[in-house]
Amino acid sequence: MIKRILAGLALAVFAVNAHAALQIEITGGINEGHRIAVIPFTQAQGLGTDVAKVVSDDLTRSGKFSPIPMQQLPQGSVTNGEINADVAAQSGAEAAVTGKAVPVNGGYNVEFKVVGLQGANKGKVLAHYAGNAPKNLIRQAAHRVSDRVYELFTGQKGAFRTRIAYVVTRHGQGYPYVLMTADYDGYNERPVLKSTQPIMTPTWSPDGTRLAYVSFEARQPAIFVQDILSHKRTKLASFPGLNSSPAWSPDGSKIAMTLSKDGQPDIYYYDLAAGVLKRVTENRSIDTEPTWSADSRSLFFTSERGGRAQIYKYDFATGSTTRVTYQGEMNLSARAIPGSTSLVVVTRQKGYRVARVDADGSIYMLTTSTLDESPSVAPNGSMVIYSTVYQGRKGLALVSADGRFKAYLPSSAGEVSSPAWGPLLEK
Repeated sequence: MIKRILAGLALAVFAVNAHAALQIEITGGINEGHRIAVIPFTQAQGLGTDVAKVVSDDLTRSGKFSPIPMQQLPQGSVTNGEINADVAAQSGAEAAVTGKAVPVNGGYNVEFKVVGLQGANKGKVLAHYAGNAPKNLIRQAAHRVSDRVYELFTGQKGAFRTRIAYVVTRHGQGYPYVLMTADYDGYNERPVLKSTQPIMTPTWSPDGTRLAYVSFEARQPAIFVQDILSHKRTKLASFPGLNSSPAWSPDGSKIAMTLSKDGQPDIYYYDLAAGVLKRVTENRSIDTEPTWSADSRSLFFTSERGGRAQIYKYDFATGSTTRVTYQGEMNLSARAIPGSTSLVVVTRQKGYRVARVDADGSIYMLTTSTLDESPSVAPNGSMVIYSTVYQGRKGLALVSADGRFKAYLPSSAGEVSSPAWGPLLEK
């Protein structure tokens, strides 16, 4: 089975218009998340971005909020952009977000506050922030509002200002294969690399400045590392045979990969500081798809050493390998969920579906589709982006880590695959 997967990875790259934003289509929401009212911001005409809508959409996609539309608030809840806590409280909302985006010094000042609506918090300002942004970064400013609201209610950092990478193709073009980056919600697409040959499995450096990926430009797979801004790149591995599945360690010191230069595909890692390649596994079965634990002390990988593809864990401290998954016909493509002891995997049960594996080994299905692959987890552990087939075409999809929110990100111009979620932005 893994042999077929490896062969498929070498061929399965899909197409999209490189200049079109992905469009999110919500297919499943929640009613039990934090009920919060996001009031339309007072903003200048011609700004081009509805700040409150961006915030409301972000919070909905996290799976932890159930925003209340303005029209569902009692009459008199809002006057001149200010919330009347006594009236708005009748909606059952826990809090309300109000704000404004007004011109200042050639840009805009984006200010918001969160007002409590229930209990001892009624009428209290629970959070307040203001900052300037140029017009072309207003969406990022709106995502910053979402990040702060998310952290206020969950205690976790928001991941709405993060970026994703993915692979697209445009058949019939001179350079049909394109490695792209975009905001997590599909806006602000930018090409990183164009090629006449397939590009696969991008992975972000922890500081968000570089991508590692597999390219077939020399008609055989090779692993490259490329700077996002300068586009300068370095060839990391181009051994005879398979060079695949690069995975950057969270501490930024190593890149794991699958190589077959010594026979069967096994797991290796490249120590970036020492410039040394080290072997991790040595087994007659195929070992592939390495991914790091959050503390960089272990590697999870897919192996057939137990008969069928399952997830195993290699511990660097002990040098031992243990099997992680037992449920399901097969389990592939493990990704650690930050801030937890759980994994996201692709499991074979009534097709290939994205699932969460908890510490006790139990599997919780996150999706209901049947051709899912390449999951990647948001750096705060709240959401999973993955590749799937939607309305007969390859595209990306989102699901919250608890499975309560679901959405597709189809492109009007083609098909998309191999998503990779970038790191949190600290600034």
